[in-house]
Amino acid sequence: MHLYNASSLFNEASSEEILSIVNNPEKLRAKLIEIKKMLLKVYNFKAYHVPEDFTTASYIIATNHLTDSDAPLIMSYYYDVMRQVMDTYPQLFVFAKENCFNGVSIPKELLPILEMEKVIPVDRNSLGGSMAAIRTAEKWFKEGPKPKHFLIFSQGTIYDINKDKPEDIERGAFWLAKSLGIPVLPAFIEQAVEGAENRLIFAKPISIPKNCRDLDEVKQLWLNRVIEAQNELATLTGIPAREVALDAEHQTRKRFRQTEKA
Repeated sequence: MHLYNASSLFNEASSEEILSIVNNPEKLRAKLIEIKKMLLKVYNFKAYHVPEDFTTASYIIATNHLTDSDAPLIMSYYYDVMRQVMDTYPQLFVFAKENCFNGVSIPKELLPILEMEKVIPVDRNSLGGSMAAIRTAEKWFKEGPKPKHFLIFSQGTIYDINKDKPEDIERGAFWLAKSLGIPVLPAFIEQAVEGAENRLIFAKPISIPKNCRDLDEVKQLWLNRVIEAQNELATLTGIPAREVALDAEHQTRKRFRQTEKA
């Protein structure tokens, strides 16, 4: 298994098992909870600098992106934290690339999982498609009790955060934070390796005023804080962040040309 690929836990056998219960919401949810607990154990997942008000305040979690296991791990961690304070099933609103929904990354038969987990597609090639995802997120946030949390990979793709520039960073997390009046919570997630300790470290939240017009400065601030969080792992734990290892496809920064398609 390559580092940038999804966990070996997501194999053909597990897919067949899930397919057999995919139309039974109660059994499917129980299975997903089981998988989340297993993921946290297999990856020995640990989080640092979790905000004291995380379970009571809404945040837009904006992290770097290094493997296909990033989202499942953060979603599993989120469930583990929020289930202790919520009577209902914790839902983390996750922005995902369209390939998760067209059968390329995930079989279409498993789409009920994405619906249950509140994972929604983002058309990164279309300004209209990106704004549609933001509007869906805004609607979800305004309905029902708080707190509510979002997960966005602000790089938009798997890449080494240390090689990024502000212009490479997607604006979605910052637009949403400005619209909803809730902070962006920068975070660094270590490149996932099964059987080893894997870490997530949060940085200081970023509040974006309603009258903020220059999101480029905010993107630079986010970039700085994520890299600072990465570097802090060595000071905090005595072990530096795992050195990034990517295949040839992901070593080059992918840029997406946006159109005005609605």
